[in-house]
Amino acid sequence: MGKKLVAQIPTRFGRLAYLSSLRDGRSGRYTHPAMADRFGHDAADRALCHSHHQVFMEWLRLNLSDQKADLEEYLRGAAIPAESLPYRELAPGSAHEVERLLYLADFEVILQLVSFEAGAAFGRDASLRR
Repeated sequence: MGKKLVAQIPTRFGRLAYLSSLRDGRSGRYTHPAMADRFGHDAADRALCHSHHQVFMEWLRLNLSDQKADLEEYLRGAAIPAESLPYRELAPGSAHEVERLLYLADFEVILQLVSFEAGAAFGRDASLRR
């Protein structure tokens, strides 16, 4: 059930955000009521933890250009601007420190690129109105 549900989310970043939202901030355990009812809390926690780590590693294997394109696709459907994304909290607890650092470094570069392009687009629009 978990893999099918996650596979329906069109972007890797969306999958990462979704799986992260299933993790309790205090205990670090993952919860999904339907999975817990069907397979038990421990099995659901293990499966969701594994899926979260897999999606995180898929994201890390993307080059910056593909990460940026994936994030932009996610943002087209999201109701928040890129700068407001809680990206620092999306790495799974099972990630190694070097993986977290790489993720954060890549994401911050992508945020700068997205912000720069948005500013450049705004600047072009403003110059057209003069």
